[in-house]
Amino acid sequence: MNNRTVSVEDFETELLQLKERFSLLERRLSLKADEVVSTMAISHRKQIDELKDEVFRLRDELKKVQKGQKEKLIDRVVRRQRRVV
Repeated sequence: MNNRTVSVEDFETELLQLKERFSLLERRLSLKADEVVSTMAISHRKQIDELKDEVFRLRDELKKVQKGQKEKLIDRVVRRQRRVV
C-alpha cells in the first residue's frame, strides 16, 4: 500500500478548488436549465398562438355554416308559404 500523507494546507487547497469547480458546474447547469425553460416557453407560446388562430378560423367557419343553414331554412319556409297562399 501507498502510505503517502497530504498536508492540511494541500488538502484544503485541493478541497477549495474542488468546491469552486462544483460551484461553476452548478452555475452552468442552472443557466442551461434556464435556457431550456425559456426555449420551451417560447415554443409553447407559439403553439398556443397557432391554436388560438385555428380556433378563431374555425369559429368564423362555423358562423358561415350556421348562417347558410339559417338562410336555407328561411328559404324553405318562404317557399312553403308561397305554396299555401
